[in-house]
Amino acid sequence: MISVLIPTRSRPDALRQALASLLRQTFTRFEAVVVDDGEGEGMEVVAGLADPRLRALPNPGRGQVEARMQALAQARGEVVLFLDDDDLLLDPAYLYRVWRILPREEALVYGEGVLNLGSWEIPFRPGEPGDWILVDNRILASGTALPLRLVRELGGLDPEVGDYWDWDLWLRAYRKGVPFRYLKGRGVSIGVHGANQSHGNRRDERRFFLERFRQKHGLPPLRLKDHLMLALEGAEDGSVPMFTFGHTSPG
Repeated sequence: MISVLIPTRSRPDALRQALASLLRQTFTRFEAVVVDDGEGEGMEVVAGLADPRLRALPNPGRGQVEARMQALAQARGEVVLFLDDDDLLLDPAYLYRVWRILPREEALVYGEGVLNLGSWEIPFRPGEPGDWILVDNRILASGTALPLRLVRELGGLDPEVGDYWDWDLWLRAYRKGVPFRYLKGRGVSIGVHGANQSHGNRRDERRFFLERFRQKHGLPPLRLKDHLMLALEGAEDGSVPMFTFGHTSPG
């Protein structure tokens, strides 16, 4: 079984869409572990869908990393896959493609997707694994999957690095020599808005956590970036084959 870990906070409509994308998957041996970091709206959404594969519980701590840690602690599947409440699984066979790899190999699986800006989307293609992970976090957290046992062997998630919990986990896996497997195609849709961008109102806080992450891993100075900035940089210099702009249909 795949355990899909979904933290949520005060975005019931977005969560409902994320769960709908999960329920459209052709691979049906999954559970969604939704951890509500807000006032209970997410738990109400899960209760309303009345699907036994969906579970919801409150966050006993505070913040997005603690919510994911709680989901991880409650996971029952052999594989865990991260999905944010404002993101979608676009490819209905995405879980199936993940499952084809991970029962046979202890690896980190990540995919391509699109950055959804509302009326516009930007295809985002991180590229095959490489040392770029020491400089930029191109890997989309949503849609990335690992064996549960491997996550625990790596030490789980580190709340001390805040927003960079994902890059921290990927880098620990990379340095351990874990294989990275790359799924091409329109796998996931990433919602892009002020709350999750580095130019938003949490810029100083993000910079603080980036420096803490950098020091933890002994990396050279790092620029504060987000996936949209990476996409635009790649489009300008042609260094990474990520990007063409496309128009999304309304709704």
